[in-house]
Amino acid sequence: MRSLKGTLFRGVILGTLVVLLLAGTVLYLSVGARLVHQMDESLTDRVRTVAQSIEEKHYGLEVDLAEMRTEEMENAESPEYIYISTLDGNTIYRSDIFKDSAAPTGLPVAPGEVRYDWYIIKGAGKMRSVLFSFQPGVDDEEEDPESVAADAGIVVDRTAEPGEQIMIQLFKDTRQHRRFMEIFLLMLVATGLGSLGIISLTVWVTIKRGAEPINELGSRIEAIRDDDLAVRLDEGAALRELAPIVHKFNLFLDRLEESFSRERGFTSDAAHELRTPLAGLKSTIEVALARKRQGPEYRETLESALEIVQQLENLVKSLLALARLESGQERARKSEVRIENCIRDVWGPYIRAAASKKIQTSLNMNNGRILSIDRNLLVQVLEELFRNAVYYVDPGGSVRIDLFQDGGMTKLAVSNTGSKVSAEETGRVFDRFWRGGHFGEDTGVRFGLGLPIVSKIVETLGMQMEVRSELDGEFVVTLVMPGESVAETA
Repeated sequence: MRSLKGTLFRGVILGTLVVLLLAGTVLYLSVGARLVHQMDESLTDRVRTVAQSIEEKHYGLEVDLAEMRTEEMENAESPEYIYISTLDGNTIYRSDIFKDSAAPTGLPVAPGEVRYDWYIIKGAGKMRSVLFSFQPGVDDEEEDPESVAADAGIVVDRTAEPGEQIMIQLFKDTRQHRRFMEIFLLMLVATGLGSLGIISLTVWVTIKRGAEPINELGSRIEAIRDDDLAVRLDEGAALRELAPIVHKFNLFLDRLEESFSRERGFTSDAAHELRTPLAGLKSTIEVALARKRQGPEYRETLESALEIVQQLENLVKSLLALARLESGQERARKSEVRIENCIRDVWGPYIRAAASKKIQTSLNMNNGRILSIDRNLLVQVLEELFRNAVYYVDPGGSVRIDLFQDGGMTKLAVSNTGSKVSAEETGRVFDRFWRGGHFGEDTGVRFGLGLPIVSKIVETLGMQMEVRSELDGEFVVTLVMPGESVAETA
């Protein structure tokens, strides 16, 4: 299982490591480049000084090695070596280190210009060089060429042409530079590892302390019992980052408590509703068994028991239907339905029931639309609304069914007179097992599950339902069917 602390720690350390690597690399390269630049400046100054020790005489080119201090250059801590030649490659002077190697002189440069480069010199390793091209100054002083040539500190080249361009290439040993860079790299690595260790410890302690509110929140959530869902987490005491989570969790607890309360109420109401027919069934059987009876009497008892069983079956079917709807197991399967014909088909059987109660019925349909809707679920809604209207209508009253168009919506209004539900109670008609003013009159016949089931089906179909009632007046249920209109009949 992934750990939040571990993920944060790894992320921060990895980010820190990348930053340290980048910073160390940039610093290392910057220092190296700066040192090379300083080396180049030093070589440039040195090569220009060396150039001043070369003069053009009437007897040839004179190179004053003593003035150049070549011996000091070659024996210094960071030795320097010289290679002097003409433009056409004729060697004038070279340090002893170049005796056994080919001329290192690079491509010519324009007079007064310098060029820097790296060279690997046999026996000396990697060196930094500067190439300088110039024309020596002319010295008209009369001197004895033989005495000059005999001077060990002076080199005379009699082959050089007057005014010929001379190239000087100065080389510097870089071993000291490389040692410094190696030590500097080790210091960077050691400093980086030390910094990473300190940062790792600091980050781990910080993350551990930062996770304490989360652990505390987890403990508070764990302490909530299923028998005490009224407990809520204190949103004001939570960290700002955790406040949205606490708020959402409290909302979840609200829904959970409401669901548990609804289920407890449902179980209690179902048990209460089942108790009445079961008590009637038990009483009927006990009376039948109290003494010996004739065959017709037993038959009458069995018929009464069968009627009670049918009531129980209807109740169980209603409970199962409501459970399927509330759990979302029921899905709408759309088909093209001519609403007018569907209403007539469902209303037909209830006409006879209405006639037996001597009530007036009215069927008004001014809508020929064909809608895309689930016909089976729509039939269940219509059957319950019609059954409800015919059952609860007052003796000699009326039931009216109106199908009409209103603002692009197809609406069906089912109304009956003799309502025993006040306007204030209309909101409760969708509560399970609630029967309003009829409670006790229809026990074992109507269970108060009809309209709750209708409400869930209406929700499944994407419709809306409106209820209007006046005590001792009309009870009206209006269905708003925004189903996709497929066609209209003429």
